[in-house]
Amino acid sequence: MAIEADAAIGPVYINRLMYRLLHWQRSPFITNLHENDTFHRRCTSRSQSYTASGNQRLSCDLGASPPQSGVFRPWPRRHQSKHPEMNGSVEIWRKMRSAYRGLSLSASLAGVHALLLLSLPAGAETADFAEGRHASDWLRHPVYGDPSFDAFQRLPGNPIHRGAPPFEWPVNGFLFPDPTSGHWYVFVGDYGKGYVTPPSRCLLYRSADHGLSWTNLGVVLHGDLLTFDRGGHTPDVSVVYADGRYHMVYDWGQPDFNAEGGLAYAWAERPEGPWHRAPQPITRNSTLSKLSGRYQRTYAATLLRRQHDWLILAMMDRAPHSWALFAMTAPKPEGPYSDRRLVRQVEGDYFHPPLLEFYPAFAHNGFVYAPATSVALNRDFNALFRAPIERAGEPTAWALSQCGSVWHSEGREAEHFGIWGQTFSGFVDARGTLHAMFPSRDAEGRGTINLAQRPWNEPLRSHGFVLSGHQGPALTLLRRAYDDFALDAALRLRGTLRVLLDYAAPLGPNMPASDATLHPLMNTRHWGLEFTSGQWRLLRQDAAGRSEIICSGPLGEGQQRTVQVRRRVGQLAIRVDGRELWAGRLPASENFGSTGVLGLRLEADSHVVVERFEVQGTPKPARMNFLWTEALLGAGESPADWAESREAGFRYASGTVSKVASARVKWNVIGHSLRLWSPRGPGYGSAELRVDGRAAAILDFHADQEVESQPVWSATGLPDSPHAVVVVAKSGNVPVDSLETIAGPSQAKTGSEAR
Repeated sequence: MAIEADAAIGPVYINRLMYRLLHWQRSPFITNLHENDTFHRRCTSRSQSYTASGNQRLSCDLGASPPQSGVFRPWPRRHQSKHPEMNGSVEIWRKMRSAYRGLSLSASLAGVHALLLLSLPAGAETADFAEGRHASDWLRHPVYGDPSFDAFQRLPGNPIHRGAPPFEWPVNGFLFPDPTSGHWYVFVGDYGKGYVTPPSRCLLYRSADHGLSWTNLGVVLHGDLLTFDRGGHTPDVSVVYADGRYHMVYDWGQPDFNAEGGLAYAWAERPEGPWHRAPQPITRNSTLSKLSGRYQRTYAATLLRRQHDWLILAMMDRAPHSWALFAMTAPKPEGPYSDRRLVRQVEGDYFHPPLLEFYPAFAHNGFVYAPATSVALNRDFNALFRAPIERAGEPTAWALSQCGSVWHSEGREAEHFGIWGQTFSGFVDARGTLHAMFPSRDAEGRGTINLAQRPWNEPLRSHGFVLSGHQGPALTLLRRAYDDFALDAALRLRGTLRVLLDYAAPLGPNMPASDATLHPLMNTRHWGLEFTSGQWRLLRQDAAGRSEIICSGPLGEGQQRTVQVRRRVGQLAIRVDGRELWAGRLPASENFGSTGVLGLRLEADSHVVVERFEVQGTPKPARMNFLWTEALLGAGESPADWAESREAGFRYASGTVSKVASARVKWNVIGHSLRLWSPRGPGYGSAELRVDGRAAAILDFHADQEVESQPVWSATGLPDSPHAVVVVAKSGNVPVDSLETIAGPSQAKTGSEAR
């Protein structure tokens, strides 16, 4: 028997319909409803309606008989709901029959789907990944983005300074608490737009009420035609009070600072100056030898007093590919200083997030802390490094104290670009509060100087995280996966957000350099539930990045959203803001399977606060694949030394081959299992593979014939923690393809194998 979709149906049909809906795989009704390629689902603001293409009415075969036994089990007892009132089989049947008696099929179908998908298999766990204790369960990366749980709160009155022509970019600064007067000072690195002209200078702000109000004291340091800078740049400073004087180390540069510059010393009787500059600089870049064959330019220095000497921590770079932190010491603040020594760099065989600039550092309780910020297109990823201050000149003394969740941007006009310039400048007061000055840029591109604070001993908030997309998109993934799940999220969104389902795309930057953003392949191979201004849509991204819209519709106004997604044995139900939007079986995909990997993608100029991200389900390991661009980025390699290849032999038809004998790449990843993929062929040589600084295998990429990409090495049973996977060429040209990682729940045995 067949009925029209909008016809009233009686109890017998409800009985039959419930029986068929609760037996998904055998139901021709469900097959017709969800596997018909021409069938479209449409949701209006007033009611749920389902229409066939061409405005034809849907007919449903309800010929099956309802269960005859006295006990009805919609699914095995182990699949029953966590809600006690829904666990009695007979009671479920009665409630469903009562709830839907007399209703039209079109008005009730989505609700039926949502109810059915609430029940999950035995072993299901519930975790709210918006809780601070789950911060490490999210992927964070200097290019992709950082779902940050940091506890920083803004001070009122931000920004305390905003750029204006011709100095549009005040984007660096140093926060100094004066131990003699109790005043706070902010030394602002005041640049012209683009850093080049006019010559940069240093401004000074003072607060007599611990940051509640500020006075602009004007320029305290600028170039001089009669000194070594020849009327050039003097922007960024660091100040220490000791022995009755204020000691300063500052950047200097000639008008063409790329031609000549370095670090220099000055002193004063008061923070306001006048500052007396030493006649000769501490470093002159043109005279310095290159460290690691790369690093020569010195800049962005922090001066620190130790028990028996003075320490400078400063930056060197080989822009736009790599940055490094170095140390040097002297018996007096003015010098003479020891040779430079690299203490953190991408060239090390240890885990080290790339694209990080350090400035400025601060000391607390016997340690020196060096915050570092990403110089990718989005700059909100920050890390925190530390070392015992008396050993800070030793590379082995340094550790990565916090990787991400150090800083977040708020959706404010003065923070339009996120943290921008160097990272925050901080100090910890006697009450245990970390005070921070941070630079940003407003919506018009002008630099801003702002203040924030958090408890030193509580770096993370207990609940909620922030993800920002500024000049480019941001993406994060859960480091555990789910086949069947119930997602319940609450968020506050400005812009465009996509909830990622079954994410199977490879990860990597679009280029191994500053201003990097997401590789185009990161927008492939997944399902997504996308929200933008007044609209929602369910879509599929194929391997070529083409979008297929499964369903779409309007959303109510406002930034606050609640999102519920239920998936069970291939069926999906979506509810947003309490409204059922869609339910059905997702079409089969030829490009990717059901990976179970969940995540978030935020588009440019977007900002989301995730207040709840509760997932109920049985977790399994999450697989992620990292492209060759990630390996070049991790080692600070220049693309000029590599030949990109789009041959089909590479796993994603994208790879690279070395052109120089010293070729080296590094993946910085987190996971308990690793698998390296690569093609083989007659034109390839061999390489050494190292994991966390230890030799792991010799890889032979040579073959008499071309062999498509396949695993050439694997390791299991590792700690589910950060790892550095390094490949160094030994002979011939070396192909670089991708690295697969597995994170989350694991029972794998320890082992390593080269194939």
